[in-house]
Amino acid sequence: MKTKVALLSIICLLTLSTLVQADGQLMVMPARSTVEGDQSRTVQVSNLGDKPLYLKIDLMRIENPGENPERKTAIGEITQPEMMASPAKLTLGPGQKRDINLVALKVPTRETLYRLYVVPVSSIKVVGNESKEKITAPLTFGVAYGVVVHHLPPTGARTQGWTHQCTANGLQLIATGNVSSRFRGLQATPAGSVSTEQKVFPGTPRVFPVISLKGNADDQPFDVRCP
Repeated sequence: MKTKVALLSIICLLTLSTLVQADGQLMVMPARSTVEGDQSRTVQVSNLGDKPLYLKIDLMRIENPGENPERKTAIGEITQPEMMASPAKLTLGPGQKRDINLVALKVPTRETLYRLYVVPVSSIKVVGNESKEKITAPLTFGVAYGVVVHHLPPTGARTQGWTHQCTANGLQLIATGNVSSRFRGLQATPAGSVSTEQKVFPGTPRVFPVISLKGNADDQPFDVRCP
């Protein structure tokens, strides 16, 4: 009995090792991409291993960019999506490279953030009780590779700006333009209550538990405080 248990443990460890190795065969580049207006971009996936990889591709829109945790909506659940990823599934042979297309369906009125997930899957066959046909279904076994995708209005239509408000919960930063504002070198009171770099996206105000904040916003110095 002990021999069987030991053998089963070894098999499980070898299986887990194989899955980790298979996950490590996938390379996705770049890690961040920007799509402008109605242009298209590509993300390249490569199989660095010696076995085939089966990939599932999902595009998710981030509803609260800059905040943690993120709230995401699958593109298939959006009535009028502004972007899509194609294809939805890929098979990569050993050493093979393929492109995933990021296709803009509409010109965005403001900067929108997405995550493109490339998920290694394994095909399994399920046999139904009432049917002799075998059905192939995906079983996820790898960790998803998430590519950050920025969808921006055309260059000539972009505006950038910000303002602040004092609230009961702290100092609120609001993007007044249609693209994000970047805050760097931040110093706050109380000290250490905010990380030194933040981004604020249009449509998603950020509240920080501070009474004063200074640094650089969009490469311009600022110093604001609440009474």
